[in-house]
Amino acid sequence: MGIYSNGKIFGISIYNFNDEEFSNTLYEEKYLETMSYIQMKEAYLFYTQLNDKNNIFFKYYTECSSTLDSYNKENFYQWQPMSLSTFSEKFSI
Repeated sequence: MGIYSNGKIFGISIYNFNDEEFSNTLYEEKYLETMSYIQMKEAYLFYTQLNDKNNIFFKYYTECSSTLDSYNKENFYQWQPMSLSTFSEKFSI
């Protein structure tokens, strides 16, 4: 039981924390369709041009389904955390 992603990437957010409570969005894009090669490359190039890559975090926008509500079977979109290694694997095309 839980929330499951279908693995498709519809958006990316790159952010850091300017203190322990508030995040600072550096780059964020969401699309109605899965991200294209060019869109992914653009996000990766943004990341590579950052002067300070310490404390950088990623999340991706994906289509999800849930087994928690047996009456509502519609899929929904949600931000999910993404590790640096996964970001590099998927976006450094």
